[in-house]
Amino acid sequence: MLKSSNINSVLDELPDQTAQSSQNGNPKQDSETCCSSKDQDVMGSLAALQLSAGVLQIAEPPLEHVRSQLRELIGRQNKIYIDLSKEKYKLDCSEVARLNDMMSDVKRYKEKLAKIKKEMQGVYQRTKELKKRAANVAACKQRDYQRKLEKQQHEESLIGSQ
Repeated sequence: MLKSSNINSVLDELPDQTAQSSQNGNPKQDSETCCSSKDQDVMGSLAALQLSAGVLQIAEPPLEHVRSQLRELIGRQNKIYIDLSKEKYKLDCSEVARLNDMMSDVKRYKEKLAKIKKEMQGVYQRTKELKKRAANVAACKQRDYQRKLEKQQHEESLIGSQ
């Protein structure tokens, strides 16, 4: 038997084997009358070649169709790959610089935002302290005013009692 994965080599061997069997005579007579194992191996090899040729005749047209479809698919893939490469190159050349500028702007704006946020937090703390102080000052003034009123009322009561 042939141990080859190449179909063409099997097909090339096919005519040679059939020519040998036709030289020996009728293949049926050879298989019935011969006794040597070499002749039986040749006949087995011939049967295997005929069987493989039959399978090949059945399977080859769909395989050729699939091959043509694969070639077409590979061609389309190559075209898409080329188009994508061109678009990537355009993106790399023109838009990467703009993208880098935008990213640096984002970084700068983020820093500004952090700075403003920190300032706002400081202003909030100062206003909170000022409100507390203002409340304390107002409470002190209220107490002073209350004391002054009480003192005035006390003095008036003293003057009125004399």
